[in-house]
Amino acid sequence: MLQMENVIVRFGVQTALDRFCYSFEPGHIYGLVGPNGCGKSTLMKTAAGLLKSYSGNVSYCGEKVKTEQRSKIAYLPTHPVYYRYMSVDDMGAFYEDFFPDFSRDEYRNMTAFFGLNPKQKLSGMSTGMVAKVRVAATLSRNAGVILLDEPLNGIDMLGQDQIRQIIQSIDLAGKTIIISSHLLDQLEAVCDHVVMMNAGRVIFHGNMAQLRAQYNMTVSELYRNIYAQYFQAMAMGGGMMQW
Repeated sequence: MLQMENVIVRFGVQTALDRFCYSFEPGHIYGLVGPNGCGKSTLMKTAAGLLKSYSGNVSYCGEKVKTEQRSKIAYLPTHPVYYRYMSVDDMGAFYEDFFPDFSRDEYRNMTAFFGLNPKQKLSGMSTGMVAKVRVAATLSRNAGVILLDEPLNGIDMLGQDQIRQIIQSIDLAGKTIIISSHLLDQLEAVCDHVVMMNAGRVIFHGNMAQLRAQYNMTVSELYRNIYAQYFQAMAMGGGMMQW
């Protein structure tokens, strides 16, 4: 279990996470959603152990996320990080050197599924093709927690469907997957839980199937209603309306 308790992250005068509390359980895929600037990427970086300056507690399987625990967490950042000389195969070799849980066979299978040439240089690829390489590399790790920050950015509709198929094929036993995205229709197809954020806090969460049944709405429709009422309540100086 990835647990975050009263986590506060500040960048100067800006508070990115404000006493954030949530427990991400194994065996589930969480959709992390919210408007730009609500704290999703900061949450991912903190959970991955990349941000050191925070208060509160971030733990995985009961132990504070630090060097040893970080090795059990796979993280796909929003912005690509790679060397321009790298080919698709080179990226696999790079990950294999750094992560003992990386499967070269899985990586080759995924990149082949995406239709990628193993010898092609990443520097000559489109944004969407590079995104597929990065997703394949991250998902080829046998990590307990997989954090995917906007993995569908720049990827065409068919490519999004391919990524969704790969995620749905993952054995979730002992694994937690957290995906942030503004593409709620794609999240709704692959995630079983949703966590809605604003101003560095959770404002709404739940099991997607139960929420659809309870409110007779898609998660996209529920999202619009939740945030409309939230921002209206904030504008009037009140708190979040209860659902």
